[in-house]
Amino acid sequence: MNRLQELHELGQSTWLNYMRRSFLQSGELRTRVAEGIQGLTANAANFETTIASKADYDEAIWEQVRAGTPAPAIHRALIISDVQVAADYMQTIYQESHGLDGHVSLELDPALMHDAINTVAEVRHLEAQINRANVMVEVPATPSGIEAVKTLTKDGVSLNITHVFSVDVYERVAQAYIEGLEVFLDTHSVWRFTPTSVVSFSVSAIDEAVDPLLAEKGKRDLVGRTAVAQARQLVGRCHSIFSGPRWEKIARRGGRILRPKWSRTTPRNPTFADTYYIEDLICPDTVTTFSLETLIAFMEHGRIESHIAAWPEQAESHLQQVEELGINLDAIANRLQQEYLQASERQFQAITRRISRKREELEKMWQRTGVHGTAVHPAVMAEPPTQRSAVR
Repeated sequence: MNRLQELHELGQSTWLNYMRRSFLQSGELRTRVAEGIQGLTANAANFETTIASKADYDEAIWEQVRAGTPAPAIHRALIISDVQVAADYMQTIYQESHGLDGHVSLELDPALMHDAINTVAEVRHLEAQINRANVMVEVPATPSGIEAVKTLTKDGVSLNITHVFSVDVYERVAQAYIEGLEVFLDTHSVWRFTPTSVVSFSVSAIDEAVDPLLAEKGKRDLVGRTAVAQARQLVGRCHSIFSGPRWEKIARRGGRILRPKWSRTTPRNPTFADTYYIEDLICPDTVTTFSLETLIAFMEHGRIESHIAAWPEQAESHLQQVEELGINLDAIANRLQQEYLQASERQFQAITRRISRKREELEKMWQRTGVHGTAVHPAVMAEPPTQRSAVR
């Protein structure tokens, strides 16, 4: 039994924040699933880097260019194709876990972050285009996004609710989820799996914001502990929300809790162990998300210990000390959400620009006559893959 499988035995799911076309086609995804990866999330920054410096998407982009597709629509087409391939591969995990895991998550256009009506419409449109039951669309936990969570859960849609930096926001999302789930169960008499959503709680970003303030106040002994304390407090709030008569009625009908999903688990502080957050947040009924680098590190030397009984007291003690220092964690959480939402919007725009530049590069390269090294005539590129192989 390897380290990921040990986490499964403790009730924690293990997802990977990494997806690119060569990863899906080369067999590496198969290797990671065999190791114990149970879900995938698309990474926009990695997607942009791959388009810029690798050939993964060159042929697909060229095909879209020939069809006259604008750059934003090319981005959408590439992501949808990748997600469909990944979802098909993860389908076995989805079935065996009865819909709990085996999900593939993709980001919603951040331009919709403050528009509940169009968020709902866009999620429904994406779901129809992708046409895979084990796909989650990422909806940010803005007030409009939380409103959309309630509406989409009524429809039986599973979601990854993102940009959560505080326990209070998790609670607001959870209440919307429960309300939507009650309506779903009352209005759907036949279903295969009830919707199951997750909330992505950003870990390292919190410490990155709070630690300099602690250091300024001479409290270096508290550095690196706030994010873990908040995450542990969130687990306690989760257990409180998803208990009692109201929830028990939903659970008897197949309802599932809104699992916390630990995201951004790669430490930003170089003095922390590379597996620091993964090791400190081992807990049943949660999802832990790895970057590829953190996954490799954890598989090599990760420690698996869980002392959940001590979590509430430890979390309360630390957060009380932070509060007594005058550090306003709610204000920091609000600022982080705005900053990361803006960064996501810039990332989407950067991908569109990158695709436009790649389109120009490919047009120059493939408009040459004949075959010159790796440059291929457009007429050759228009042929089916089997014929292209013969030409080459």
